[in-house]
Amino acid sequence: MINIRIGKNQYPITLAEEHNFDWLKDVEVFTVFNQQDSGNISFGIIENGHRYFLKYAGARNLEYKGNLEDAIQRLMKAKEVYEQIQHPLLVPYINCIQMQNGFCLKFHWIDGECMHNHWDFTPFEKHHSPNSPFVKLRQLAVTERLNILTQIFEFATYVESLGYVMIDFYDGSILYNFEQSKLTICDIDFFQKTPVFNEIGKDFWGTARFKAPEEYELHAQITSETNVYVLAGITFAFIGGKSDKSYEKWESTQELYNICTKALHKEKSKRYRTVQAFYEAWLAYIE
Repeated sequence: MINIRIGKNQYPITLAEEHNFDWLKDVEVFTVFNQQDSGNISFGIIENGHRYFLKYAGARNLEYKGNLEDAIQRLMKAKEVYEQIQHPLLVPYINCIQMQNGFCLKFHWIDGECMHNHWDFTPFEKHHSPNSPFVKLRQLAVTERLNILTQIFEFATYVESLGYVMIDFYDGSILYNFEQSKLTICDIDFFQKTPVFNEIGKDFWGTARFKAPEEYELHAQITSETNVYVLAGITFAFIGGKSDKSYEKWESTQELYNICTKALHKEKSKRYRTVQAFYEAWLAYIE
């Protein structure tokens, strides 16, 4: 482990290897996220009085065991995703910065709490600590949680309309500002244009809490039906029993429960064929 200091305020961070961050010497760093298994390190910075979010590939954090060049190439591909998918819910992308030994995406800073804040909360704390964003979310009125889900589904429908499949979309991609009741979507780096195939196998990108069966299957096609499955899993996390998919743990109507259980069918052909069809079915029973 290497301890270094970055930014004009000498903010301390820990890395697996030495790295040059002189390009941050003129800005103030106020937070660092360096526990991402994607290989990225992210920073909150203040530049000319404004806050920004930087996502950087090229330095080895403590979690990433892969090739640094692969992480850089993935972030370069992500640049195209943020350029092509522009939506009011999405964290606002500004530009990219190419360095000699790395690559960076720059966004406007958004105030919000991440629904899977694994760097501050253990899995147990996520579901039990009163300060956990996820616990705070589950304490919101059901109508507010339904509204959050409806917004997520509208975003997913828009993404589908652009010909994209949402890869590695999960509760860690969801920020919520509880004071302003404002939802933000972040971290869409792995979204891909169709057709998409699982060329990794069981370790395909995503969390086991929400992944569809085909996301474990080598060479399987990843489609809109896959996204429908993931969205239904997130719904059970927000208004149901999380891994317990029983109706007894469900906090909303029978109709919405039936929609989500259909969306979670193990056979792709028995789910909703598109995100739009799932979204329209959902809207029909939202009061």
